[in-house]
Amino acid sequence: MEAILPYLMNGIGGAIIGPLLSKMLGGKGGTGLIGGIIGGLAGGWGMGEFAGGGVAQLLGSEGVMSYVSGLLNGGIGGGVIGGILGILTKNR
Repeated sequence: MEAILPYLMNGIGGAIIGPLLSKMLGGKGGTGLIGGIIGGLAGGWGMGEFAGGGVAQLLGSEGVMSYVSGLLNGGIGGGVIGGILGILTKNR
């Protein structure tokens, strides 16, 4: 369970921010949620593996701050993908 928890936090962060940005940019349907979750997982994994931890560099990676940084990393990735999908589905 301990190995899955960071990815779960990334997905939750993406599921919150992705649909918000999608709707703010005029998106329709549930694509913001799906894109937010996928973007949250991809963003959290990418920032953790390749970007040196992403937000974890600022907040630290011990205790509760590791969960907060996981939420923020996922929120950034989910916001990017949700925003892109919001722009793409605006005219449809």
